[in-house]
Amino acid sequence: MIRALMLVCALMLATPAFAQTAPVPGANAPVTAPVTPDPGPPLLMLTRGKPTHPERLVMLWYKMVGQTPDFMAWAKKSPFLKKAHADDYDTIVNNETNRLQQEWNEFDPTDMINVQVRINLNRYSTLQEMLTLNEFTPSTFFSFMMYDINVAIVPQGIAEFHKMKKSKAEMNTMLEKAGGGQVTAEILLKPIQADSKTPFRHNKLSYWLILGKIQEMRFWSTANNQDTLLWMHRADDYHPAEDKSLLDLKAGAQ
Repeated sequence: MIRALMLVCALMLATPAFAQTAPVPGANAPVTAPVTPDPGPPLLMLTRGKPTHPERLVMLWYKMVGQTPDFMAWAKKSPFLKKAHADDYDTIVNNETNRLQQEWNEFDPTDMINVQVRINLNRYSTLQEMLTLNEFTPSTFFSFMMYDINVAIVPQGIAEFHKMKKSKAEMNTMLEKAGGGQVTAEILLKPIQADSKTPFRHNKLSYWLILGKIQEMRFWSTANNQDTLLWMHRADDYHPAEDKSLLDLKAGAQ
């Protein structure tokens, strides 16, 4: 119960923020030809995943740099403590300390990072048949905070998605399904490097950087509280085990 309440409270901090005014180390990559759609697995069988919680991202940074957190110090900053009765303080801290230690012991730093952000599809050139996404530039990073620790997820090569070649028919279909220009971009990233030497400074805040390789990107419409997959792109070297399970399931249903 305590764990569930703690995570619910912390979700208020879970919304990633774009920052596009300062160069981010490791983010810059040559901008190649505009991205074109990748059919990938059976699209109708995919579901939108859950965003990675900020607590796990902070743990990920510690794991990647080979440091062990002070779990009791973290527990004393639990959001649940803000509304807890004074008589429950020690019990909550102890329970949270034990929970964090167990999470740490079971933590797999190779797990994918799932970041979800709102993007705008309204910048489309009918003459060039080109969609421009201003949210994705060489300076884009996604920031999270937990236990007074700021981490920034740097999506390597994100600028390659700044411009996307799409026909008028494809674009009209996407906007029709989305019910407007605002959609959710779900980005799956493989953690590849973390920096423990010098934090990245932006808007008077310091961030510890985690560099992630984009394995998959999906655009979802959430109109009428229903997820509809509009588009996806997958890295050539990314072959999730879920694909085979989905294909087996489809074959068995025929």
